[in-house]
Amino acid sequence: RDTLSPMTFMMLGMLVPFLALLFMGAEASEVIVTCGSSVKLQHDRTKYRLHSHEVQYGSGSGQQSVTGYKDGDDSNDYWIVHGAFRTNCTQGTPIESGTVVRLRHVNTGKWLHSHLHRSPISGNLEVSAYDGGTVEGSDSGDNWEVNLDAGGKWKRDQRVRFKHVDTQHWLHSHDKRFGRPIAGQQEICAVQKKTNDALWFAGEGVYFPEREKPSAYLKTPHEDL
Repeated sequence: RDTLSPMTFMMLGMLVPFLALLFMGAEASEVIVTCGSSVKLQHDRTKYRLHSHEVQYGSGSGQQSVTGYKDGDDSNDYWIVHGAFRTNCTQGTPIESGTVVRLRHVNTGKWLHSHLHRSPISGNLEVSAYDGGTVEGSDSGDNWEVNLDAGGKWKRDQRVRFKHVDTQHWLHSHDKRFGRPIAGQQEICAVQKKTNDALWFAGEGVYFPEREKPSAYLKTPHEDL
């Protein structure tokens, strides 16, 4: 169970933009996305970033809205990579294609979520930020499978898709935008077809170093005697 307090998430929201500067000189092809990393996910075609805030949908579930946001300097674009619902994922564990993850919004502590409610503009499946449903503050609707065309480990700046486990729909965005109170922000939804508008990449962020695997050969206490 995640035990981070709201104050911890608020501090992370302030610190992440500064800590991200530590990684600006690293070669993107060498940076692996790992559990515990805080990243900004950018839509490949439109370059809008996955974003949330304390604004609820006026229809559908009424849960916290998730949108695409153009401004790259907003801390509301950061998401922490966690393991699947009711599983542990040690900090630094590399995320590979086929891994099921959850993404937790840094500033509000809510999980990227989907379900059968309809999205407000296009009528696809709604994507929201949610922290309820079970005593853990999460549920299976927060599970997303990482999909890389070439397989292997998920790297920074590498194109990636996210498949919602419960509905088998893909995290998606397009050029459809909201009016007030979030004018100009782009709709995020989930769609049945695997298209190029379901492509994202991890950009700015704090990437924890890949955790080394324990040796396959361990000596017994008396082996050297």
